Amino acid sequence: MKRFRQSFRFRILALTILVSGTVLLAFGLAARYSLYLIKISTVEQSLRSMPFQEFPHPEHSRSWARFADATERVANRIFKGDVHLLVYGPEGKLYFESKFLPMEGLLDRLPESEGVLEPAPFAETDLSPEYWREDRGRRGGPRGFGPGEGPPPPEAVLKGKPPREFDANRPRSRGGDPSQRVRRIPPPELLTLMSRDGPIRFGVYRYDGYNVAMGVELSQVAQEMNHLGRAFLFSAPLALLVIAIGAWIIASRAISPIRTLTRAASGLSVRNLDERIESGNEDREFSELIRVFNGMLERLERSFNQATRFSADAAHELKTPLTILQGHLESALQEAPDDSDQQRRLGMLLEETQRLHGITRRLLLLAQADAGQISVTGKPTRVGSLLEELVEDFEMQAPQTRFDSEIDRDAEVSVDPSLLTQILQNLLSNAVKYNDEADPWISVALALDDSELRIDISNGGPGIPEESISRLFHRFSRVDSARNRGVDGFGLGLNLSREFARAQGGELSLVESSPGNTHFRLVLPVVE
Repeated sequence: MKRFRQSFRFRILALTILVSGTVLLAFGLAARYSLYLIKISTVEQSLRSMPFQEFPHPEHSRSWARFADATERVANRIFKGDVHLLVYGPEGKLYFESKFLPMEGLLDRLPESEGVLEPAPFAETDLSPEYWREDRGRRGGPRGFGPGEGPPPPEAVLKGKPPREFDANRPRSRGGDPSQRVRRIPPPELLTLMSRDGPIRFGVYRYDGYNVAMGVELSQVAQEMNHLGRAFLFSAPLALLVIAIGAWIIASRAISPIRTLTRAASGLSVRNLDERIESGNEDREFSELIRVFNGMLERLERSFNQATRFSADAAHELKTPLTILQGHLESALQEAPDDSDQQRRLGMLLEETQRLHGITRRLLLLAQADAGQISVTGKPTRVGSLLEELVEDFEMQAPQTRFDSEIDRDAEVSVDPSLLTQILQNLLSNAVKYNDEADPWISVALALDDSELRIDISNGGPGIPEESISRLFHRFSRVDSARNRGVDGFGLGLNLSREFARAQGGELSLVESSPGNTHFRLVLPVVE
């Protein structure tokens, strides 16, 4: 998980999902709230634009019952929900109440009624017959009623048949009292109250002496909001998934030049410093980065060539005078008197000259390895026999050391015998020099299969300190930090041995280093 958190693409993906999720959530909430307001506004507009011209008198309970039934049918088409009616007067006097009103103590929560109620203009049995007779006459219908006929029900009003050009100051009947006015529906006062079944939006119509409260249940609105919320919860993850895939693809395409630089840097070695990254249609920032990287490679190649050329030239120039100096010292040493101070001093000078000669020879080899100019001549070689001969030579040089060998004498592969001999000599020499003084031992094993040749060389001794393992194969690096002269060497042997192994397509590595056991392994590929 830490690897993903440190990924640029992962951070871009996480940031995109976070921002997109926040935007989607805010948009969903805003859309839900806006739609809710629109629905509520539709309900309020319907309450303000009632399809009625007037209400019955509050004392006409049977007329209100028929009115409530008609209102219920209209409400199902207009409001898509249940409608409740409540007619009340001052001091909580209740004239009419719808059935199944899902609320208790409603009168205490509605606006109080004010004024004095006018007396009913006609009996409770029905609306005024004169009213209906005059209305039907204006519409061109028959005046009056036949035998057994009564006035049309209030549903006629609900079906869009109110009196046209109706004058509120006109008397209800030809012989009626002009003071009895038509109760036109005033604009309602809107408020929302909570019931046990959910919110109800009330429109309260105020008259002198009584109020008419018409409440619309918002259950249908709540249901639509729930459907919208579920649809959003279902679609939002899909939208985030599409956004995440798009963000991952865009981020991958954006960092493709960086991956190109990474591959180029990981494959960089002394043999391909002359390679350059071609700039195509990358963005300006990445094109600049590629240009800087190519410039760095150019400077690195130039500096490396100068250093390699200096090392090779210095080693080559020192080789001749050191050879001449070594020859003169050997001649002077032979002419010096035996056991004299002159002979001892000449011997010390000759020893140091030989060390310098060895250093220059190895520096020349390192320069060739850095330049990729090590000549590798692969030919079939009986590696088992070669390793046995080397072990026998070191047994003679270190007779106090116990050698354990498991060598397949007939093992034969295609290698460069000269380079392989130098690798094995260096490993065996280190095993002898850094061994246990009390009980020295060396173990040599050779194994061959279809794909590789493995040579394992182990020895006793104190082991390699942990702080020295990381720089074990560095140049001029030795385990004995003081570089004392008690152990001969220049700190170049393991570095050269690894270079020789890699030149043949193999690898030299430290397998184990602990007190009492130091184990190196040489692996070479089997070439048909």
